[in-house]
Amino acid sequence: DEAALADPYAKPDPRFVEDVSVALRHVASSLLTGPEKGLSSLKSDLQTAPEGRKAAVAASLDYLRLRVSVPRDMSYPAARQFRAHLQHVMDNL
Repeated sequence: DEAALADPYAKPDPRFVEDVSVALRHVASSLLTGPEKGLSSLKSDLQTAPEGRKAAVAASLDYLRLRVSVPRDMSYPAARQFRAHLQHVMDNL
């Protein structure tokens, strides 16, 4: 059986690696310190990025959010928190 959301042909776009990395650091920070503390720094880190770049970062985070596997990657409660924090960052790009 193949996972419904598996995409063995997906290729990363190197133009957005740094922006996605910044966004994922904000996800990690919000998991550790709470979602509101990281919002101002997220906005300042990505404020100069054009809308197309923000859309690409959001699409990358959404791709990850949809593919987190329970229980392989993490427990169900941890996955719920991770997905929620990914969504929170996506909503605030």
